Amino acid sequence: MQKTVISPTDAKIALTEIRRAAAELYRFTEKLTLLKIVHQVAVQTIKATDILQKEIEALSGDKLLDVLESSKSALYLEDMVDSDTMSEFEFIVLPFVKNLEDADLICFLSEITDKVEAKYNAMLGKIHEFNALVKDELE
Repeated sequence: MQKTVISPTDAKIALTEIRRAAAELYRFTEKLTLLKIVHQVAVQTIKATDILQKEIEALSGDKLLDVLESSKSALYLEDMVDSDTMSEFEFIVLPFVKNLEDADLICFLSEITDKVEAKYNAMLGKIHEFNALVKDELE
């Protein structure tokens, strides 16, 4: 079977989609102390995609694959899917919620948590797609 080589355009589109999802999470969590752990992941993801975009800017073929396989930013995106950020976030939020007695406030925090998780999962989905694209090429 002949190996296909990922196109620079495909890689850039996938990275742009990751950055877009990370930016949405960033905006939603910005300046909210309780959401800081998720916000930091969004910041790191934006940085990683920006760096990787610059690293692959003029590359194609095997050189592109080499960078996608060895770049610290690419490795960050690969490791990101195994991180347990949402569990860490819930570990911070749950004790806070347990001490509340106001049902409306508990509902509000639950809704915010659900929205954070949805935005985080959207970003994670884009990272999964990118990692699968790269992995398919490397196998």
